[in-house]
Amino acid sequence: MTTFQDHNGKPSSMRLMCFMSLLSAIAIGHLTVLGYGTEDGPVLCAMFLVAAFAPKAVQNFAEKQLERKS
Repeated sequence: MTTFQDHNGKPSSMRLMCFMSLLSAIAIGHLTVLGYGTEDGPVLCAMFLVAAFAPKAVQNFAEKQLERKS
């Protein structure tokens, strides 16, 4: 099983998109610290960090709620 597969071994596009959002946040943060970014850099970095972690957390919460109902 690789990082971008779910527990059934199927490819997971959500994991790939979250990883790409995390890499984007790191790159934007790095450019902002070095002074190459715009003044919106910290806001954009924060938005990519939320995009990296929130979808998976919401998915886990929804799956647990569905398990309780069934």
